[in-house]
Amino acid sequence: MSDLVHHSFRLSSQPVLRRWFAVLAMSAALLVVGGIAAAHEGHDHEEEPATAVLPPGNSTRAVAELTSELYEALIQSHGDHLDIYLDRFDTNEPVVGATLTLSVDEREAAASVEESPGQYRIDIEPVAAGAVVALTLIVSAPAGEDLLGGTLEIPTADDSGDGSMASVPWLLIVALLGGALLVWLAWRAVRARAARGTDGYAASISGRVSSMLLAGVAASLAALVAPPSAAHEGHDHAEEAAPAVAVGDSSRPARLADGSLFVPKATQRILALRTQRASNGATSVAMRLAGEIVGDPRASASLQTLQGGRVAGIGDAWPVLGARVKRGQPLLRLTPSGSGGERAATAADAARVTAELAQARVELARLEGLPGIVSRAEVDAARANVRSLVAQRAALTGTARGGEVIAAPLDGVVASIATSPGVVASPGETLLTIIDPARLSIEALAFQSLVSADIVSATVALPTGKTVAARVVGVGMQLQGGAIPVRLNLAEIAAGINVGTPVVVFLELAEQREGVSLPLESLVRTAQGDRVVFEKVSAERFMPRTVRVRPISADRVAVLDGLASDVRIVTSGAALLSQIR
Repeated sequence: MSDLVHHSFRLSSQPVLRRWFAVLAMSAALLVVGGIAAAHEGHDHEEEPATAVLPPGNSTRAVAELTSELYEALIQSHGDHLDIYLDRFDTNEPVVGATLTLSVDEREAAASVEESPGQYRIDIEPVAAGAVVALTLIVSAPAGEDLLGGTLEIPTADDSGDGSMASVPWLLIVALLGGALLVWLAWRAVRARAARGTDGYAASISGRVSSMLLAGVAASLAALVAPPSAAHEGHDHAEEAAPAVAVGDSSRPARLADGSLFVPKATQRILALRTQRASNGATSVAMRLAGEIVGDPRASASLQTLQGGRVAGIGDAWPVLGARVKRGQPLLRLTPSGSGGERAATAADAARVTAELAQARVELARLEGLPGIVSRAEVDAARANVRSLVAQRAALTGTARGGEVIAAPLDGVVASIATSPGVVASPGETLLTIIDPARLSIEALAFQSLVSADIVSATVALPTGKTVAARVVGVGMQLQGGAIPVRLNLAEIAAGINVGTPVVVFLELAEQREGVSLPLESLVRTAQGDRVVFEKVSAERFMPRTVRVRPISADRVAVLDGLASDVRIVTSGAALLSQIR
């Protein structure tokens, strides 16, 4: 009897269990496919144009953008109050000290309170979810008065994301647990029937009934999670208005799927983003030269020795780099390095000149004591002879005693010291360099034809990134190494400029060509090497534009291609925008 029961259980239970497991797998597949089917049944997404761009995060904000020729206002709802970010439309500069008055659906206007520079708060009555209200903003500011209008849509709870797909995992878990429970109950029923000797036919009928019941439950769950697809079958998306670009977390900048950047207003204030209108017009042509900072020839000097000798300081003092010196100030002393015979001959010459000087002074005194008898010409000649002998004695005596004295020929600072105490210097060797730091020049080379009359202005780009103006002193007529020498003087001396520093010189010429003039700061390079500027397409969205440019000056470029007319281009903070990922 036991063998019969066991055989009956094996014949009846195994097909039933396989059927139950197949139905359970089909139910799970129906649930998953039902969730995916929310993407439109019978609809090809590859052929559908993108209508919304979602940054990371899927929280929906209630915002309205109001613009005019003067101002741009971004209004964000927080239930019982509105935050208003007010900027200049052209420059994106926050408008401070303004008085704002806002009307919501023509209800009584409310006044604003400035919480931070350019950010205002207006208390309102809470607006119901899903409502669309009309806004009228009156701006009174130093830049002018203006009236802005628009609408604000308050999203509903379902607008925060695709709710049907959000519930799929939980329904799937519930369905699987329910299916497992039904399988366990069926298992127990089959075992009970086998134990009672129920024939295989009855067990199979029971299995089929249970399978139909489970299939019905699974189909109901799949229909529950799948959104109505009939609305999308044969639906023409060309008739559907493209929604505005959706935004995610209002506090985080993000790079969107279309390559544009979402930058919240609060972040724009931190980055100090500024814009300007792209106006196409005549722009100057610039010539770029490589140059080097040198001292002004009229305010710099190289101190050399005439006769050579051993170098020593003046007393205990020694020149210090960067120290200021006055004209005529002694800096170094050179002891002659000649033989003993040479020094003895010099001493003898000094003694002879001293004796001649004494005799000349006696003769001058005698002539001055005979007024009216001796002519004035004889007296002047005697005086000149005395002065000449005095100078000769001083030179000979100084050489014999302490050698040559090196003094500063002008006011300035000690720029370089090419010697040290005890060194024996040769005649003509440079020992010191003195430069007036307030008067510096630039030597540049032009490798193309250049006429001084064609130069309108000149600017210099320093290695530190600072730009200074310069004035062209002259353009050479003789080539140096195949290039034309150009001399310029710096109009202002910036901190950290040193003689010998390589610089880039931009000569603005009289020739002009069409282009859009922009600051150099607005131009950034991508990882691929393209030159890019950022166009502000809405209050919180920026689009990169690849452009072709040429230099105008050290701090400006001309965009030749890649920009539409009258768009807003970021001129300050573009490098920070390019770092948003």
